[in-house]
Order: sequence, then structure tokens, then C-alpha cells
Amino acid sequence: MEINGRKNDGLLEEINYIKEELYKEKLKLQRERKAFYFVKKLAKVIVSTNSIKEMSKKVYESMRQAYGECTIGIAVNSPERERVCNCFYHEMDRCLDFEDIPYNEKESKLLKTILHEREFLYSGERVRELTKFVGSVPRACYFAPLKMEKEVIGAFTYQSYERDEFSLEELEVCRELVPFMTIALNNTLQNKKILEVNRVLQKHSKYDELTGIYNRRYFYEIFEEKYRKAWKHGEKTFLYLMDLNNFKGVNDNFGHHRGDLALKRVGEILKGRFIGGDVGRFGGDEFLCGLTGITSQEALELAQRVTTDIHDEDISYNFLGSRVGISIGILELESGRVLRDYFKELDNNLYRAKRSSITKIYMSKE
Repeated sequence: MEINGRKNDGLLEEINYIKEELYKEKLKLQRERKAFYFVKKLAKVIVSTNSIKEMSKKVYESMRQAYGECTIGIAVNSPERERVCNCFYHEMDRCLDFEDIPYNEKESKLLKTILHEREFLYSGERVRELTKFVGSVPRACYFAPLKMEKEVIGAFTYQSYERDEFSLEELEVCRELVPFMTIALNNTLQNKKILEVNRVLQKHSKYDELTGIYNRRYFYEIFEEKYRKAWKHGEKTFLYLMDLNNFKGVNDNFGHHRGDLALKRVGEILKGRFIGGDVGRFGGDEFLCGLTGITSQEALELAQRVTTDIHDEDISYNFLGSRVGISIGILELESGRVLRDYFKELDNNLYRAKRSSITKIYMSKE
């Protein structure tokens, strides 16, 4: 009977063990299912965000609601600058400012997870060994790299204040979220690069690279609107075509660098004079300007002030100190034609101005 009793006890223990394992497996499946639906819902939100700040906020709000107060941090790795930057942290329902972390900052665990390209987990007593925190001191910390293919593009941190250790569910959620945050961060960074490229391209499509004023094409485009509006309201419009006299001597005698500096300065002078109007570089040492809402006398006086400004700038074109001047052709517009159609008449006025031995200014109506 004792033998049978021992057999029965062993069988009972085995049955209880199987029940316990089945129960653990059931809890695991329930936990994984809950984590799956949580991550699935949050992942849709993450990948639809268009900024790092917004992404960290969405993750923070969801994790806080599910697991209690926490800190969520997302940062960008910038190897070319040797630092971690754009660090966006959310804690206590607010966004915290956080400075860039240079690569020589050995105490940073966020930097450590990027440079070592692996996750780190600190809990209980181990947290006290950490020397840097965001806001209050947490009781458990999780750090993970955000890695796209072979490149670590950033890092994620989750810090808790209410438990000495994370639950398995929390860790599973964090690890499942990492790939989605990586994709979202990569998309954000790529979009920023595209926007920056577009901004540069847009700038080059509108502005002259050397002088920073409008190029000829964009001058016609932007001033056409002002001209049409002025013509509709019966206001006078004046076009100016200007050419620097003896400018070739600046490049020949002093080099193109000196010539470029002179062109930049002329552009600055014109921008300062044609306030309310538009200034563009027509090409070479020729400039195109437009102004509305002034009288013929004011248009002429403005040209005279420009010639004085250029003379006083003391731009020499030879070693004798001879100064570069400027010739100005002015055309008063009246018929409402497209701006480009006025160029022949405007060019004729510039030619007449250059032939003038005294004023170097010639103005006419179309």
C-alpha cells in the first residue's frame, strides 16, 4: 500500500505540475495577446506621426495609461556630429527639454545603448548606479537602440517610477514597439532630408546664388503680380535695368573674388534703396529692379541716389583708383503688357544711359 501510495503521490505531483505549466502557458498566451493588441493599436499611431516629439508623446500617453506614470524618451543618433540629438522626453504629462549628448559623455546610458547597439535593462538596486536621469529618479529603466538595417539611427528609453522591475508584459510591449518606432523615426528623418533638399532647391530656383537677390526668372514672376495690381489701381510702375561701368576691370585687375564681393555689395545697396519693390540679378553685372506707387520724379531721384551710393562705395577697377560707376535705364510702364515684353525698350534706355557722359541715367515712358 505504501508503494501504491507513493505512486499516487507522484502521479498527483505530476498532474499538478502539468496543471501549473498549462496555467503559466495560459497566462503567457493571455499576456501576449494583450500585448499584441496593445502594440497593434499603438503601432498604427506611431507610423502615422510626422515628428519625433509627437511620436514620443503618443507612446508616453499609451504606456502611462496602461502601466502607470513613466518617462518615454526618443533620440536621434548623429554620428557625423558625434552626438545624440533631438532628444524628446515625456514625463508627468509634459515634454522635457534635454540637451544633446556628445559621444564623450560616458555616463549616458542612452548613448551606451547606441554605441553598443544593444538593449540595457536596469531595475531595483541597479538603478542607483545610474548617474543621469530625466526628471525624477525612476525605479526601473529600459534602453534599446533603434536600428535600421546596419545603422543605429536613434534610441528609445522607457523608465518606470512605480515598480522596481518591469513586468514581462511591459518588456514585451517595449520590444515589439521598437521596430515600429524605428520605421517611424527613419521616415521622419528621411522626410526632413527631403524637405531640406526641397528648401535648398526652392531657394536656388528663386535667388541668385552669389548676391542672394532674386534671379531674373523669379523677379519677373514676383514683380508681375505687383505690376498687375498697380496697373489695375492706376498706380505708376517703373522698371530699372542697371549695368556697372568698367566692371570688367575689377575682375581683370583684382580677381574674380574681388569682383564677386563688389556684386554682393551692389545687391545689398539696391535692396536697401528699393524698399517695397523688388531687386533681381539680370546676369553678369546687370541688375533688374521694379517699383510701384511712386511718381516719375521720385523714380528719377531714386536712380540718382543709387548712382551716388555706388560711387561712394569706392569700387576700383584699376590700380589708379578709378571707380566703378553704374548706368541706369528706366521705363515707365503704361500699356499692361507682360513684363518681359518691355525688355527691348528698357535695354534701349540703358544703352542711352551708358552713352550719357554725365548722369548715366535715362528714363522714358513706353
